[in-house]
This record gives sequence, structure tokens and C-alpha cells, in this order.
Amino acid sequence: MQPKIYLLLIFNCLIISAVAQNKTEKYLEDKYSWYTSLNLGNAVGKYQKILKDAKMDGIKGGIVVGGLMNPYKRAKASTIFYGAELGYQSNGQDEDFLSNALGEFYVANHAFWANGVARYRPILWSSKLNPYADAFFGAKLIRTSVLLQQGPDQSEILAAVNRIVPNYGVGVGLGVKLFGQMNNNYIDIGIYYQQADATKIVRPNSIEINSSYLISYKQILTYTNQIVIKIGLTGFL
Repeated sequence: MQPKIYLLLIFNCLIISAVAQNKTEKYLEDKYSWYTSLNLGNAVGKYQKILKDAKMDGIKGGIVVGGLMNPYKRAKASTIFYGAELGYQSNGQDEDFLSNALGEFYVANHAFWANGVARYRPILWSSKLNPYADAFFGAKLIRTSVLLQQGPDQSEILAAVNRIVPNYGVGVGLGVKLFGQMNNNYIDIGIYYQQADATKIVRPNSIEINSSYLISYKQILTYTNQIVIKIGLTGFL
């Protein structure tokens, strides 16, 4: 009886494998992938200490959108997709700065980036769970702006300091397959390490505005590295 049981097991495995293979072939026709994510960054190292001393540490929110392409289009399977992404993150407002000018002012800090992205997906069929790993490289704009509040929904930029630095990193994540009309989409959660080269940024809380509305500030040399959690949606076309 045992050989028959083994044969039945092998036969069942072959059937399952064939069904899976059919699903795989259909899924491998995907030519493009897109994603959008909530970006939650938390500074690390010296950068974290700088923000903590200025009472500006903690999670900073933003958004990322990207598009990827199978390098073989629909002609051949590929575990790696290539593409690009755009990202934005608010780095908060200075809590304390000096002003001798008339008016209501605030200091806003932002980061923008554009990256080339490579995504590795070890599972090529339409599985319920879809793990992935990303590597990215590009440029990041670090911007500090001094604004004069002119009304509830209106403000004027008095000065802006911009720094552009190389931006790169890696991350891993897991997608959970959706159902119904969105059955070729995944809810994703990933963790990333985002690094940028050292650059001089405006030291938090160092800005001064004199009575003639001239702006002065101090600078500090630092890496702006952070750990990022991304929660979002990925789809395939």
C-alpha cells in the first residue's frame, strides 16, 4: 500500500505544480508595476541628536510614488523590475527662532527626492503574500524656508536654503494580496534605510530675522540618514 500512497502523493504534487505553473505564466505577463506609499521617517545617528536637541525629533510624514517595469516586458519572466520614484517628506517646523521684524513668521523644513529603483521579487506568481527587496539611488533636496504669514491661507517666502545631496539605500517589505476587482494589487509594508551624503544644513532654531527682514542663520555639517517605514499600495499591469 505504501508505494501507491507515494504515487498518489507524487501525482497530487504534479497536479498542484501544473496549476501553479499555469498561474505563474499568467502572472509573468505583467509588464509594469506602480506603487504609492505613506513615508514615515525617523532620523538616526548625529542627525537624530541634532533634531532632539532642537525638540524636533520624532516621526516625520511624507509620500512616495513610483513606477517599475519588467526589463523583458511581457516576453520573459523577471524577478527584478527597474524604475523610478519621487518622494516628499515634511521635516517639521522650527520651534524657536529670533525675530525683530513685524509680522508672523514660521520656519518650515522639507525634503524631496528622485530615485532610480530596482525591486527584487522572489515569488513571481499571484501569491497571497509577496515579499520584495528594494535598492535605490538618486538625489535629495533638503530645503529650509522662512515664511511670512499674510493670512489664514496665504504666506510669502522670505528666504529659502536648498541643499542637494546623493540619496541611496535599501529596504525589504511584504505585500498582502487584495481581493475582488483589486485582486492584482497588494497592501505593502516595508522598512528601509535611507542615507544621504554629509552636507551643511541650517541648524534648527538658529534663524534670526532682523527689523529689515534680512535673514541670518547658522549651519551644521551632518548626514541626514533615517529609518523609514512605508505603508502603501502596489499594483501590476
